[in-house]
Amino acid sequence: MARARGSIKKFSRAQVLFHWFYGSAWIVLALTGLTFMWRGDPTGPAVGLGPLLQGSVGQTLRLVHRIAAVGLMASPLVWLLGDPKSVWPDLKELFAFGRNDLKYMLIAPLYYTTGRGQLPPQGKFNGGHKVNFYVVFITFFTFAGSGLVMWFGRGSVSDAAFHTAQFVHSLSFFLGSGLFLLHVYLTAVHPFTRRSLSAMVNGWMELQYARLDHAEWVEREIRRGTAQIRDGGPAAEAR
Repeated sequence: MARARGSIKKFSRAQVLFHWFYGSAWIVLALTGLTFMWRGDPTGPAVGLGPLLQGSVGQTLRLVHRIAAVGLMASPLVWLLGDPKSVWPDLKELFAFGRNDLKYMLIAPLYYTTGRGQLPPQGKFNGGHKVNFYVVFITFFTFAGSGLVMWFGRGSVSDAAFHTAQFVHSLSFFLGSGLFLLHVYLTAVHPFTRRSLSAMVNGWMELQYARLDHAEWVEREIRRGTAQIRDGGPAAEAR
């Protein structure tokens, strides 16, 4: 019977710091950006949250938004410089979307709501993680590109280009917000998948949970002799 006691190392300290650095910047950008979305045209009448854009409050919100934007754009450096050896292997796995990932995406909604179905074995990142990563990866560039146009391009780019940047920025926000809320629910609220949260707090995950949700990865790490397993965590036997 396979060992299930203890925990397995999933993420390095640099990866955990990168996750929270990026997430914190994203939340600040979302909260401050909401006021700008309410009134994209500063020459229009101030309605809704629009008055917050006027005077010193508006200037402070813009400053905070821009500081958070710089933080978000710089956040990948935390991973790249802190743990460069893990960058290529993890990116290679994240961009490899196979048949089991597709099966996972089709079965997971029923499995996590009713307990029915059998999830296929997954690697270090399951199909849901990969889809979430694709949205984060794409919106990172759309947020940065459109944001830079709105920050530095006013008056030097055409009105059409400026409004296109606003549209892309807003679309990225709505797309990212949907995945963000689902991500928070699954990692902090759902009774089964919230067991994965510890991996993004201290880098370690229950071995029992890892065998259930990332069986392919666990077996691969053990077979290669690269698995970092320590005692501790709930005592249970793997299925």
